[in-house]
Amino acid sequence: MTVGGSSGVRKTIEKYQPLVGLHGHIHEAKGFIKIGRTLCLNPGSEYSEGILRGTLVELEDGSVKNFLLTQG
Repeated sequence: MTVGGSSGVRKTIEKYQPLVGLHGHIHEAKGFIKIGRTLCLNPGSEYSEGILRGTLVELEDGSVKNFLLTQG
């Protein structure tokens, strides 16, 4: 699988392992991936079609309990 994005951002995530990474610059790359313990989410968007996407993240006891990619 080809993954786009900044190699600098990825290296920072690998080094510091935040709980969640919320990303959105690569609009066509809707999806999620785990990098170590970090859940990285990119809802993507299709502005030219009038579709705006988002992400809801539910946290519990210092971890991600659930997440939902949304659109409207």
